Amino acid sequence: MSRFAARRRALSVLYEADEKGGDIEALLLERLGDPGLPTPLPDYAKEIVSGVAAHKEEIDGLIAKNSSWKIERMAVLDRNIMRMAIWECLYGEGGPAVAYINEAIKLAKIYCGGKSVNFIYGVLCAATGRPKPEGGNEAPNSIELSV
Repeated sequence: MSRFAARRRALSVLYEADEKGGDIEALLLERLGDPGLPTPLPDYAKEIVSGVAAHKEEIDGLIAKNSSWKIERMAVLDRNIMRMAIWECLYGEGGPAVAYINEAIKLAKIYCGGKSVNFIYGVLCAATGRPKPEGGNEAPNSIELSV
């Protein structure tokens, strides 16, 4: 399964936990033990979900600081897409932040509206120290991989 597909699966677990107001790790364990799932949760999805759960307070602090919004006022999908991307940038395998931001923007374009895409892009650029292109927060179709 591709990394992008694993991110989609991780997003579904994080979204469900957030909507239910439940413990992320408990829901992950429930999903891992569910024999009725058509395909098992990919290892990378498990890694993302566990990582976000372990660092949620720090990640949420970065999101709030760089958005000027309270985390609980943000759309559930928006905040969970940002949580995943920030976890990958700060605690993941050490790839370039721009690649993780690009993947987050792809998810946002699938699951969120246009304003959310630009909001997510602006917050992720600020949180990772990546300069936004001239013209503001508008997310490009794809981000140049130059660092």
